[in-house]
Formats: sequence, structure tokens, C-alpha cells
Amino acid sequence: MKRFVERLRRSEDGYTLIELIAALSLLSLVLGVIYATISFGTDAYGRVQAQNGLREDADSAMSAVMARLYAFGAERIGQAEAAAGSGIVMQAAADGSGQARSEQVAIRRDAEGKGRLYIGDMPVELGSELATEGEGRSAIELRCPDGGGECSSGLLEIRLRLLREAGGRVYSLDLASKFGF
Repeated sequence: MKRFVERLRRSEDGYTLIELIAALSLLSLVLGVIYATISFGTDAYGRVQAQNGLREDADSAMSAVMARLYAFGAERIGQAEAAAGSGIVMQAAADGSGQARSEQVAIRRDAEGKGRLYIGDMPVELGSELATEGEGRSAIELRCPDGGGECSSGLLEIRLRLLREAGGRVYSLDLASKFGF
């Protein structure tokens, strides 16, 4: 390199064709490495963002179900009808007006055909969609000690498969949780 600089100082002739080809070749190699590094970094960043969003949505959905289950104070829990989606029906004693209370927690499709988690009639706002069909679909299932469809104590099994589209790809996250009541 020193030789080229000294030669440039001595004459004002400019560069030879070989020097230009060598410089352009080196420049294209360096720019290729820089482009590959930047594109890999942005792809990795997008992938991590999508996965973090899925984890946040899974945590929000699970927290919403558990918080509502304990806030409602259900005396009995039953498995919801299959037509209403996968879910449970919580039943509690009569309130001050003398009427028994009940509320449903279910995973079903909304008007747009997307899988959503509903507590009562209100959807839980998530940035992801819940899978409602297929082998790995999202489900809320009740396991009673006597094997029936309704009980006052048992095991609640929640399986969520969250789907999120980012950068032209669909990312998924599976979460399974069991807890007793």
C-alpha cells in the first residue's frame, strides 16, 4: 500500500486499471461482509422480538385465567359445551339478589376467524392468535377426581399454542400448565 501512495505522490497520472480492479474487488468483499452482518442482525432481532412477544402473550393469557378463576370464587367448575369452544364454566353461590352466578372461560374463534381467549363475553387482548384446530390446538380442560364433567375440586389443564406473524414468517409458542383448585 505504501508503494501505491508514494507512486501517487510522484506522479499525477492516476490509477492503473489493475489498481482500480483490485480496489473495487476489496471494496465489494468488505461491503458484502457488512451487508451480511447487518441483514443477519436484523433477522435475529426480528426473530427475538417475535419470540418475546409470544412469551408475553402467553404470560398475559395464563395470568388472566388464573386471576379470574380466583377472583370469581367458583364453588363448582364444569367443562364447557364443545360448541362454545374449549373452556370451563365457573359457578358460584347466589349473590345478594338471590341468583346464582356463572361465568365462562373459553378459547374460541372470533368474528374474524381468529382464535381468542374469552373470559365471560370479553376477549383477552393479545398480540398473538391462539390455534384452535389440529393436534396441537389450544385447550382448557377440566380433570375431576370422579371423572365427571363438573366438580368442586380438581385439576385444570391449560394448553396454549400461540401464533404470531412477523417478517413474513409465522412463529409459534406452546405452553402447558396444570393447577389444582
